[in-house]
Amino acid sequence: MVEVVVEAEGFRFEDKMFRSLSAAATAIAGSRWNGPRFFGLRQSGR
Repeated sequence: MVEVVVEAEGFRFEDKMFRSLSAAATAIAGSRWNGPRFFGLRQSGR
């Protein structure tokens, strides 16, 4: 399980802040990802 916390300044993952959900997803996956798609907030192809 991956937990990202939404804060006023951005998104926090393992004590690191990211400006966007996509930046957090990319750091977690190690390759470029659309944040909402990575976290299952958006379906593929939409």
